[in-house]
Amino acid sequence: MSSGAVSRLVGGCVAAILVLGGVARWSSPAWALESAGGREQAPRVITVTASQFVFDPSEIEISLGESVRLLVRSADVEHGIAIPGLGIAETIPPGGEPIAIDFVAREPGVHQIMCSAFCGTGHGRMRGSLTVLADGVSGAQPAQGLDDISDLEVDPLEPDFNLIALPTTLRLPYRKLSFRLTHRFTRPLDGCEGYCRPGTAGAYGNLLEDLFGLDSPAQIGLEFRYGLLPGTQVGVYRSNGRKTIQIFGRQNLLWQRGPRGIGFDIQVSFEGLDNLRQQRSGAVSAIVSKRVGTWVSVYAQPTWVSNADRPVGFHLTATGEDAGGDHVQNNEDSSIMIGMGARFRMRPTVYLVGEYAPRLIGYNEGANHLSFAIEKRAGGHTFQLNVSNSIGATPGQLAQGASEHDWFLGFNITRKFY
Repeated sequence: MSSGAVSRLVGGCVAAILVLGGVARWSSPAWALESAGGREQAPRVITVTASQFVFDPSEIEISLGESVRLLVRSADVEHGIAIPGLGIAETIPPGGEPIAIDFVAREPGVHQIMCSAFCGTGHGRMRGSLTVLADGVSGAQPAQGLDDISDLEVDPLEPDFNLIALPTTLRLPYRKLSFRLTHRFTRPLDGCEGYCRPGTAGAYGNLLEDLFGLDSPAQIGLEFRYGLLPGTQVGVYRSNGRKTIQIFGRQNLLWQRGPRGIGFDIQVSFEGLDNLRQQRSGAVSAIVSKRVGTWVSVYAQPTWVSNADRPVGFHLTATGEDAGGDHVQNNEDSSIMIGMGARFRMRPTVYLVGEYAPRLIGYNEGANHLSFAIEKRAGGHTFQLNVSNSIGATPGQLAQGASEHDWFLGFNITRKFY
């Protein structure tokens, strides 16, 4: 099968996933404060104590339409309380000071209560339930599945959908959104040629004068992804590097829930330059992940990329200057690379990240992609500062090779809307 046919096949698969995504309906959490007969209803007060690794009480029953105030306090460390079916997500500070959560349950059902802030090795077992009774009758059915609840948890070892440029196996909750900004300064850290001011080439000392590349052109990308189905996510990425557009879909097949097992995803993507008008390329990745203890997650991902041998290598700067040497086109059309990476949890919300993507078969001009980063998780945000020998961010860009002697500063910002 020719590379053009394969690219069309891959593009068709991703397009089909996106069409299905348009059918999915949006929903909003069914909770709000309300009044009865035009007068405010006095809330029923329920006191809850969170401690490692239980809620007390762990089972709560309320009536449909009842105004409720939860007073939640921590008996030891910082905890979180999340009831996704009711749109509740709060942090419980240590020290015993209670927080108040007011709500009215609109629909009967059983809602999972979980700790949403990592509080120790038993964090995943810290669960409870809140049952909304219709007319005081027991036997309500669960309002949300366990997988949906778990998807909404903060994963302390997998806080983002990517390491730096390589994907992870983090699941995106059903019907939820995520946004990512990628930014790569095109001025190499050891100086530059062609697009920097005269006299700055090869000079580390001018980094401060240039504010670490702020005065140089930058390659910026925007990504939106959507949870199409439980375990299925689709997205689109657009960068100003030759107007690259990438469309992708990712399916989770295995999910590591405890110390044993692995995570396993399949990702299919299609990308092209000039808003998909030129140099189109398809890619298929098998993403394997393994959490080791509570501080390390490791990844391996064999990836096949079509049309990797494009007329120009991707280690070109935003102005068209070659940052890694002259590109030499050869007869190898596709490339197979093995992405490898790890995320080390230094502190509860601070990480060191590294990734490497050697190309083993097919096109292999230039150096292989190598990148390091330090990362901070803060609520629904992830902030990352990285250093790479490439300014690429998609499989097709990474397969085109990296600079053999230059390093580039960059950053990623991710915002999860859940």
